[in-house]
Amino acid sequence: MKFLGIEISKKLLIGIIASVVVVGGGVTTGIILMNNKDNQRQEEKQKDTISLKDDLKFEINSEVNLLSLVSEDNKVKILSEDETIDTSTLGEKEITIKYEVEEKEETKTFKITIEDTQAPTIEYQKELSTNVGSKIDLLKGVKVIDNSKEEIKATIEGDYNFDSEGTYNLKYVAVDSSNNKKEEEFILKVNKPTCNQKSGSWSTSKPSSLCEYTTKKLVWRWQLYEDMDGNSNWVWTIDVNYNGMVGSALPNQVNSSYEEYKYLSTQPKETYNDNQEHEKYITVYIIK
Repeated sequence: MKFLGIEISKKLLIGIIASVVVVGGGVTTGIILMNNKDNQRQEEKQKDTISLKDDLKFEINSEVNLLSLVSEDNKVKILSEDETIDTSTLGEKEITIKYEVEEKEETKTFKITIEDTQAPTIEYQKELSTNVGSKIDLLKGVKVIDNSKEEIKATIEGDYNFDSEGTYNLKYVAVDSSNNKKEEEFILKVNKPTCNQKSGSWSTSKPSSLCEYTTKKLVWRWQLYEDMDGNSNWVWTIDVNYNGMVGSALPNQVNSSYEEYKYLSTQPKETYNDNQEHEKYITVYIIK
């Protein structure tokens, strides 16, 4: 029988195979023993090294203390005193911490990451209102607050028209330098203007076009007037129509007795010394 090109006996071949198995087994056993020793050394080495937390990412301007970075599983004595870490700048930050191993001082330098993943917040009013034609500042009183402490101004998304009555659904939008975006919805109501004058009030000047009104033309006459005692005098009187009768009344008689003219409180200032009649016309605007 041939083995590896050499003529050998069957008995000899069995011996060779057995030897290889034994040698191979020995080699395998040796490798396993060596691996176990390496793991043991690694574990012992880890016991002599400070253990940190897995998550070393923090928000910008958040409060982080040095000793808060140490894991609860840490086995070595920490020599560094606790201190506040500056987190005001985005990016990686190098940190050094001191600890003790076999009565010797050791140091470990590592990096933490300062990031900004939080969107700003917006302080605002949910509903604003105005009248047609009256513009208002939609950003007045709107305040944006962000953990980055940067100054951020809100913008407005949506279409609106101060000259057109309606209810407009809009958004305040704020974006920080890390592109974190916040949107808040609000409503703008543009209302049809209403008259702010009391119904039944009057004036000698034309009211705003927002008010509905009627007009009345009154006639003041400079004429000789005889009172109840028979005394006559030239005075201003006003034409009145009371209970179907047309006549003249003195200014102090134009009161609630003459419902049609109770709103009148002025009269012409001119006086005349002749006996001719003079007339003054006045238009009164009465709010409906």
